[in-house]
Amino acid sequence: MDAVGALAARGGAARTATLRAAGVTRESLEDSVATGAVVRARRGVYCLPGADRDVLAAVNLHGSISCVSALARHGVALRRRYREPHVTVPHSFSRQGRDLRAMTLHHVNAVQPGQGLVPCEPVERALDVAGRCLSARDHLIAVDSALHQGLVRPNQIAAFTASSRERRGWLLAHMDGRAESPGETLARLDCAERGLAVHPQRFIAGVGRVDLVVEGRVVVEVDGRAFHSDPEQFKRDRRRDRRVTRSGMPVLRFAATELLGEGAVHVGDSVLEHLHE
Repeated sequence: MDAVGALAARGGAARTATLRAAGVTRESLEDSVATGAVVRARRGVYCLPGADRDVLAAVNLHGSISCVSALARHGVALRRRYREPHVTVPHSFSRQGRDLRAMTLHHVNAVQPGQGLVPCEPVERALDVAGRCLSARDHLIAVDSALHQGLVRPNQIAAFTASSRERRGWLLAHMDGRAESPGETLARLDCAERGLAVHPQRFIAGVGRVDLVVEGRVVVEVDGRAFHSDPEQFKRDRRRDRRVTRSGMPVLRFAATELLGEGAVHVGDSVLEHLHE
């Protein structure tokens, strides 16, 4: 295998020993560097031009992509995008002579790279480690997303050790894999925080599934991007709302951006205001 192919198979970066084990000769590697097809990132580490910086950071540090960086690679929903690589390294890792300003390190007893060629932790481990970086609400968004996609099981959340005992217990009390988006997770949590009974993904005859039914009296729907960009979707949602209203329940509809951004709306307070009218 040539150097370019070997690096491509490993996410764009690898150490010399890894490339040699894949059949890349010293001459092939030197030729690839000379032509600019491969870049020598540092001594013993090579990458493709424009290589994924998460992979490069993990390979460079003898670590593994972890926490929010790993979750993003696995397709787990997060409230926002995290640009700096999060990497696990062993407790014996030395910072001496390294520029670590543009990354976040997580120290562990043993690095767990998962099963693939790219050094990336499995979802359950990355979720556990993320308890060190994410707020409780942001952590719940990630856990709900992973459960919804079948990437983890509830018993794996119960087995968390990197997250605090308090965080683990809180997640077990509030997580729900029926949530289909971060906005739905936050809307459900807002209502639960106000002591309201919440039923996610409830089926209503003649309408279909709705995001949330609160106290059996109010329907809460959370709109994604299609609400803002698709006129036909807007019309369908309005027709759907009228059918729900005819069933005897009002609809409170929120844009996901209202729940995820600064100064977010608290859905529980909005529902309470409506119930008390």
